[in-house]
Amino acid sequence: MRAPARLVIGLVRAHPRLRIMQGVDPAVLQYLDRVVSTLREHLGAEFIGAYLHGSLAMGGFDPGRSDIDVLAVCAAPLPPEQRASLGTALAEIPRPTSGGDLEMSLVTEAAARTPAAAPEFEVHVSTHEEPAVVDGTDRAGDENLVIRFALVRARGHVLSGPEPTELFVAPDRAALIRTFLTDLEWAREHGAAGWEGHYRPEFASMAYRVLNAARSWRYVETGELGSKVEGAAWLERRDPDPDLHELLDAALAFQRGDLPDRPDEQAVDAFVDRVERMLRREIS
Repeated sequence: MRAPARLVIGLVRAHPRLRIMQGVDPAVLQYLDRVVSTLREHLGAEFIGAYLHGSLAMGGFDPGRSDIDVLAVCAAPLPPEQRASLGTALAEIPRPTSGGDLEMSLVTEAAARTPAAAPEFEVHVSTHEEPAVVDGTDRAGDENLVIRFALVRARGHVLSGPEPTELFVAPDRAALIRTFLTDLEWAREHGAAGWEGHYRPEFASMAYRVLNAARSWRYVETGELGSKVEGAAWLERRDPDPDLHELLDAALAFQRGDLPDRPDEQAVDAFVDRVERMLRREIS
């Protein structure tokens, strides 16, 4: 059965935790309606909930640059044909004209409730990648889900279902730090090649490393989970070093859609090295 029309738009008006989205383009909210409706149609009684996280949930959404991040939960593992049909249906929803690609994982309730270094998933949809649909069968899991579970609990918004704290396992600090560290190591290893197809891969790699490092530093010192942009803003307030500010400002400017002077790669590496050492000390 199709969910009521304009479900998410109605939720924005009624639910205090969604009021941060009141300034969002209605086309983005209508897109979220379609995502939730498609989950309901394909999962039926197995559908438990859908949760918005990431920049759109935290007030930092930039149309055309930010992803629309959704985490969905079903009651039990799905057969392969159902995973494929659901993933394809989600990937084929026309995206908002103002911009924004879908980044969505579907997990079982057992995966959401169980601590794991790399939680298992049923299907992952990323409309800016090829292939857009990844079946979780026979995969080792996705350690990035550790961060996503934690962000949904801390800053997520309910699109449908119970409150996140009733469903998602409480984050383990060491597991989160290991995930932050692995992400930084991946970004360093792949560099611009990890952004193949991006119109400015060198800048995208720089901004990703710098902003993720800032977010990681913030978490280590404060225990607060937030967006990459929030992490950079926190670090600028904390540390008056002009060289660090220059690095953070360049990453933030690119994140906003500007094209700043590209920072020296040695400065980027030195900053990321510093944060990686900090993360390793925390889990040693």
